Amino acid sequence: MKKLAVSLIATLLMLCAALPCFADTPAEVMPEIRMEQQKQEYRTPQGQVCIVTDYSRLTVENADAFPALAKKLEQVHNREWNYRMEDEAREDYKDAVELKKHRPEDYMHYLLEERVWQKYLSRDILSLYVEYYQSRGGAHPNIDIFTYNFDPVTGDFITMDDALAPGKRNEFRDKYVKPALEKVKKERQLFYYDNYKTVVDDLFRRDYAGEPPLTWTWGYEGITMIFPPETLGPAVMGPVEAFIPFKGNEMLFNKKYMK
Repeated sequence: MKKLAVSLIATLLMLCAALPCFADTPAEVMPEIRMEQQKQEYRTPQGQVCIVTDYSRLTVENADAFPALAKKLEQVHNREWNYRMEDEAREDYKDAVELKKHRPEDYMHYLLEERVWQKYLSRDILSLYVEYYQSRGGAHPNIDIFTYNFDPVTGDFITMDDALAPGKRNEFRDKYVKPALEKVKKERQLFYYDNYKTVVDDLFRRDYAGEPPLTWTWGYEGITMIFPPETLGPAVMGPVEAFIPFKGNEMLFNKKYMK
């Protein structure tokens, strides 16, 4: 009887030790990105709203788990856009006040607005798409496009070379991006500059040299190259996007991000 009791206890202990193996694996902790619009109005001495600025403040809700990312977003996005909005509004405000002095009947209303879209999020990459809309009374507003690609753990920027498999930059540019642009051109009936391929080559070269980076976002099904207005053709075309799917092209990309 004593042997039986000892045997049962041993069996129970073994089962208890094995239980964690059958328990659900806890989900990976992901960064939680919060976007809050920072809207501000500027009024003339007469009380009229003449300028409205609005940008997205990005914060990491679980910053204790991703301190480097939280710091990076504050430095390269929040502070930068706060400074830009204040600086541009300050210059525009001078024009508004001067206009009211000499032409009090005229009304000026400028809108400077930045918007952010989260295109992809994992523990390996955070990809953000940004549009900066500027309306200063002209026939057409100006729209600038930016992208941010971060490593959420280290807070470092992820470059095009980081996203691609080693040695694949030229192949990606010539055999995938350019044909994708030709496809978009045909589908949308766009008019590119005659030297647009040379422009693409130069953008890739400058990116490699550490100059203004290429504009791209990582997605769940592929990578999207974004060429802002006036880059490949007239401004009326707007931005041009070239999509390269992951499926069938797995060898092009860094395996770290192919999850």
